[in-house]
Amino acid sequence: MNIKKVGFSALLALVVVSSMVATPAMAAGGIGWSGDSQAPNPTLNADVTVDEWNGADFSEALQYYDDSGDAASLPASTNASNDNPIALTATDIEFEQRDEFPRKSDEDGDNAASALDADEWTASGAAVSETTTAPGVDALGYDGTAASDSATYSNFSVDDGEKGYVTIAADINSAAGTPTLQLTDGDGDYVEVTLYDATGDASNDTLLANSTGEGMVLQEQVGDLTVQGGGDGTFDSTEEITITGEVDADVSVLDAERTRELQFGERVVENDGELETETITEPHGEYSVANMDGFDEVMSDATIYGVTVDAMFQASDLQDAEDVNAEFTQDNDYPQWDSVGNFDYRLQLPTAFDLSYSNTELVDEPELPGERYKSVEVAEDVGDTDFADIDSWSDVTDSYGSSEVTLDSTVSSGTTYAVSYKVVLTDGEVSAMQNAAGGGAGPMDAGNGGIWDTIISIPGAIVSALLGLLGINKYAGGS
Repeated sequence: MNIKKVGFSALLALVVVSSMVATPAMAAGGIGWSGDSQAPNPTLNADVTVDEWNGADFSEALQYYDDSGDAASLPASTNASNDNPIALTATDIEFEQRDEFPRKSDEDGDNAASALDADEWTASGAAVSETTTAPGVDALGYDGTAASDSATYSNFSVDDGEKGYVTIAADINSAAGTPTLQLTDGDGDYVEVTLYDATGDASNDTLLANSTGEGMVLQEQVGDLTVQGGGDGTFDSTEEITITGEVDADVSVLDAERTRELQFGERVVENDGELETETITEPHGEYSVANMDGFDEVMSDATIYGVTVDAMFQASDLQDAEDVNAEFTQDNDYPQWDSVGNFDYRLQLPTAFDLSYSNTELVDEPELPGERYKSVEVAEDVGDTDFADIDSWSDVTDSYGSSEVTLDSTVSSGTTYAVSYKVVLTDGEVSAMQNAAGGGAGPMDAGNGGIWDTIISIPGAIVSALLGLLGINKYAGGS
């Protein structure tokens, strides 16, 4: 028996085992987009709205409940060019302490009264009712049709009332004049804020809204408000809350006891050319935040209805290898280039009862000069058809230059789109795409070399040393 042949067989077995153990995990299709990789990365852009976002079950903005009721993640990322990609409305947030004022416990330790309970109010001219500001957010409805209409809540007492913050979050459905919300102490002194004033400044600390709309929030410390009335001129314990005037409002938060402002998230702002993060305490209408981490601690498990995210469903987010195909070959039509990269991607916006989309489009931002894209084709409604079997391609090669290309401006959720590329590349560009995937080529075909090239590369240094010990080289024959 020839010892070289035995050693070579053992070596091949060793190489196979080593490659199985040592090769890192690869991205779908065996290519990656990190580092210097310039692999094509077509993207479905969309504003995706999650009907019910739950902080107890979710940690990222792009999570939702699938049709089985399980927490799921969208194969997407937030738009990196948007500092505040998440939009929501304050009155659509359900959190545990939202309706607990005045925090009076019954014999079981449960909250015995709530300022959002319509039965607790005494109305004069106005109508008070129980309503909602979102499917799961109960609210107090106040509807006054004259300046003299009012409703009063008095089933509470807040000691040192001047230290508390009056906090109100409401949807203003209609209003006229200057309706107010008034806090009164035990001897007749009061402070007030204005719920609506069409001529007022929305940034005014004592004005809730200067227009109708959803999600109006005001928070102001009672001791900073002007004391009025016929008492001793000093505001003491808070004993009553009165809404007066012509306004139709649905109130989701009403509190006069908390000694700090609630935080409704964080946003990134530019200040003297520098980006800074600021806390949002008084949003008006739909507003945007940087992430889902900056909300008040009492909202850590909140359910937020109607979270809209500026999202990017990129080829680089695909996880199923069947949705990505990449092959590198040599092509005599392009002798000046080391390789021709053939890339195929299958993209779609997932469907679910809890998801809806707007502002959808299929785009591509070329990483290479336009003349390097020898062929780009798009197909619509291809389902799970193999790329090779798709016969509905539309050629869009002429659209490619140095700027973003819109491949389809009428994208529909649930429809599968395919994009196919033929791109000329250098060896360095091919290596960057492969290395970004963690090494290896998955379903890719390098287009040259052979088994010896594979052996030498996995892992090259160890195999080369073993070959030398066995007296074998790449061109050795058996004897």
